[in-house]
Amino acid sequence: MKLGNKFDRYIAVIFFVTIVTVILTSYFTLKDVINSHNKQVQSATTPLFSLVTSEILRPLNVANFMAKNQFVIDYAGQDEIDTNYLVSYLDKVAKSYNMIAFIALEKHNLMVDSNGKESTLNSSDTEWYNRLKDLPGEQFTDIGNAQNPHLYFDNKIRNSKGEFIGFTGVALDLNYFASKFQEYNERFGFELYFVDHNNIITLSSNSIIKSESHHRKDLMTRLSDLPWHQSLIKNNAADKNLSSEVMYTSDDGLLISQMPIQELKWRMFIVSPPAAQQSEYWKIFIGRFILFFIVAIIFYMMLLNIINYLKSRLIKHAETDHLTQLPNRSHIHSRFDDIAIRNDNLCLVLADIDSFKSINDTYGHLVGDDVLRIISEQLSQTLRKVDVVGRWGGEEFVMLLPETTAKQAHVIVERIRKNIADISFPISTTSGTFNTTISFGICELPLENKTIIDYIEGADKALYQAKSDGRNKSVIFN
Repeated sequence: MKLGNKFDRYIAVIFFVTIVTVILTSYFTLKDVINSHNKQVQSATTPLFSLVTSEILRPLNVANFMAKNQFVIDYAGQDEIDTNYLVSYLDKVAKSYNMIAFIALEKHNLMVDSNGKESTLNSSDTEWYNRLKDLPGEQFTDIGNAQNPHLYFDNKIRNSKGEFIGFTGVALDLNYFASKFQEYNERFGFELYFVDHNNIITLSSNSIIKSESHHRKDLMTRLSDLPWHQSLIKNNAADKNLSSEVMYTSDDGLLISQMPIQELKWRMFIVSPPAAQQSEYWKIFIGRFILFFIVAIIFYMMLLNIINYLKSRLIKHAETDHLTQLPNRSHIHSRFDDIAIRNDNLCLVLADIDSFKSINDTYGHLVGDDVLRIISEQLSQTLRKVDVVGRWGGEEFVMLLPETTAKQAHVIVERIRKNIADISFPISTTSGTFNTTISFGICELPLENKTIIDYIEGADKALYQAKSDGRNKSVIFN
């Protein structure tokens, strides 16, 4: 039994060490594969580049088209205008492209948008007008409307003489813009930053960036304020504008890609977190880990059942007497230790077949083996489940009867002794039979501080007395 318990522990330890090793190896292998694969993932951002370009350039082109539209130019030069007619035109443009369209006319001191909102050009709602009017250039990108921030694409309108006559353009809801990139952020943790030619962040995918457009210069966010950008500058001191490469890696393991948006003189930065922080890959790892764990548990249960089966066969083979199929001396010692732990008293019975040598000499060893087997069955059938009977050696048997008095044991062995005396043992070489008897020595002792040897010595003395009294006796050790 002790051998079996050790075998269990060794197998369990080896198995779980193997499992932990495989899991850790899988984790670090997967992590390395993901890190090396990240550059390939970046190539999958091409659709993201296309999406950004379309979302930026589409409204820019619409604004440019409106500024060059001869109808708009001619209508802006009229002495009288119908604002309802302008709103109807702007509304058609807005619904066609899912954005706000607007027009601001110098001559009429009026700004009107596709929602029907009207403002004068000297009001606080149109602070941008005079600021952009005096700037060089024809196209401007700006963030306006502090209550509901929008990305505005403004184009100057000029008449046939090249004279400035106003602005036209469109506005894109920044919430709409951010929703376009939500999937990338959720799946891969990407963050997008749009930077103008002054390295000021105009907008990002995760929040509305503070802008100079609202006269908050002290709250502006510059590219150099971001920790990952500071890390890149430190590692690329010779290229402070980060223009010589498409991809960089920060000290924190962030992967940074960039692309120019030439039409706006902007740059877009895509900041990807390390593979270990990307939820997409953690989902893969956790899914694979759960699958592996389930398979490992199933494998472990199968292995455990197989081991238990093989172990029981091995133990039974090692601790069973081959001839009688009773426990051998080694197993009796082990069972004695178990009984001593769980009980206070024990009665040990030592049995010896009378004149067994004469049986072997007279009828042969094969008949002697038959006698051993038949007597073994008789001993086994008479005892309780908690009792133990085994072959001690030769023609001797031992019985362990926990919580049994010597008198009780004497009643049991007397019944066994009489049954055996009445058996007609067959002679395999002839058709005849013969009888034999068995003697018993009974020893009862308290288990505390006793060994099996103490019991055997007492039972052996009683057995000797039984033999001396003429055999076929049961004697209690006194």
